[in-house]
Amino acid sequence: MAWADTVVAVLKKYNVRYLNYVPDSKIEKLLEAARNLGGFEPLPLTREEEGIGVVCGQSIGGARGVLLCPTAGLGNSINALASLAIAYRIPCPIIIGVRGDLGEFNPGQVPMGQATKGILDAMRIPTYSITREDEVEKMTEGALRVCYAAEAPVAILVTNELAGWKEGRTRT
Repeated sequence: MAWADTVVAVLKKYNVRYLNYVPDSKIEKLLEAARNLGGFEPLPLTREEEGIGVVCGQSIGGARGVLLCPTAGLGNSINALASLAIAYRIPCPIIIGVRGDLGEFNPGQVPMGQATKGILDAMRIPTYSITREDEVEKMTEGALRVCYAAEAPVAILVTNELAGWKEGRTRT
């Protein structure tokens, strides 16, 4: 779980206080690392688009938050991203636990997983995929620098190559 410890340490370095999240196995690893490090306020959400509004509100209020969500949540968040974070140039870092890529067992996760990068590109949201342990700190820090300098959303994709995939039933 070293990758999660590194991500959380970088978040702390950038004074991110709020971890706004929709439950997911990769997100749980980040929350556990944050509990171990301390200094964060986790805020569970009911839906991802709610998280966009919350992170934007935290930013406008002078605090820093991040949205932690699974891939499927990106689809729920598109309108909130476009009509709030992008339209009003509000820093909104999003860490997405990717499903539907390498090693996926659930066919229902594959379409959104395959479309994630294209959706973010179409919205002109910078996207940084982390695939190796040795790039976690650089990619996370670089993404946050872009987010706060540009006053815009950025997405950090935590891939299965980095965090591992869920074991599940496979067809034979």
